[in-house]
Amino acid sequence: MHNNYKFNLIFIILITMLLLVSLPAAAAESFAQPELLISAAELNEKLAGTNKKVKIIDVRSSGKYLLGHLPNAVQMWGDDLHEVQGWVPELIPEAKVFSSIAQEKGINNDSEIIIYGDHDSPWSARLWFIFKFYDHQDVRILNGGYQAWKDKDFETEILPFNPEQGNFEVRDVKNEWLINSDTIAENLDNENFLILDTRSRAEYLGEETNSAAPRKGRIPGAIHLEWSAVLDKEGNYKSPSEISELYQQAGVSKEKEVIAVLSNTGVCAAHTFFTLRLLGYKNLKLYDEAWVGWSSRSDLPIEIN
Repeated sequence: MHNNYKFNLIFIILITMLLLVSLPAAAAESFAQPELLISAAELNEKLAGTNKKVKIIDVRSSGKYLLGHLPNAVQMWGDDLHEVQGWVPELIPEAKVFSSIAQEKGINNDSEIIIYGDHDSPWSARLWFIFKFYDHQDVRILNGGYQAWKDKDFETEILPFNPEQGNFEVRDVKNEWLINSDTIAENLDNENFLILDTRSRAEYLGEETNSAAPRKGRIPGAIHLEWSAVLDKEGNYKSPSEISELYQQAGVSKEKEVIAVLSNTGVCAAHTFFTLRLLGYKNLKLYDEAWVGWSSRSDLPIEIN
C-alpha cells in the first residue's frame, strides 16, 4: 500500500513537471496581438451573418481582382495606396486624399475593415498601416491572404463590387508612428536607437540597390532581417516562436527605446512593422522616406559591406 502511494505521488509530480515545462512553449505559439489577424473560416462566418459594418478590401492587382475576389470586396491598388506627387515613391497618401479614396470604396468611420492580398505580398500590411496611422482602430488582415480563402473553397465573385459612398474621414493622425531622415541621422550614435533594414541582403551590403535609389549601401549601424524571412515557402507566417527567434537572433530587442523600420520604400517596412506588432513590440517607428529617401540626400552617411 505504501509503495503504491509512493509510486502515484512520483507519477503525479512527473506529470506536473512536464506540464509546467510545456506551458512556455505553448504560450510562445500564440501571437501577443492575435486580434490583428483573422482566419478565412472566421471571416466566412462573419459574411454569413448580418453585420453590415464589415468591409473587405482587396489589395491585389486589377487583373487578379477581376479573375476572382471575395464577396463584396472592393479593390484598392496603385495610386490609391500612395502619395502620387511624393518626393520619394510610395509615401503614405495625404489625409484628405485618402479620406476621399476610402469614401469611394464605401468605407465608413465605423467600418470593420478586413484587408487581404496575395499571401506572400506586403501590401495588406501597408494598407493596414495607413488606416491605423489615420487612427481607424477596427482593421485586420486576412491570414494567408486570398490563397487561404481559396484553399477553403469559400465563395468568390468575378464582377467588380460597386459600394455606396462611405463617410470615412481622417479624424486623427498617429504622427508618432513615423520617423524622418533627420531624426534618424541625429540618433546614429544612440545605443538605445535601433535601425532595422528589411531589404534584401544584397541591398543591405551595397551590392545592389533599388532603381529609384541613387546610392548603394545602408544606414550606418543598421541591422538586417529581410521582411520576407518571417514567411514560409508558401508565403504564410511561420510560427510565433520561429518569428520571435529570428528577431532575437538579429538583435531586435524590445528593450530598445526606438526601433526604426525601413525598406526601399515604406511598403515592405510596413509588413515588418505589422509583424512586430503581432509579437507585442510597442517601440516601433516606420521610416516612410525609406532607403530611397536616405540615399537621395548626399549629406547623409552610408556604409557598404
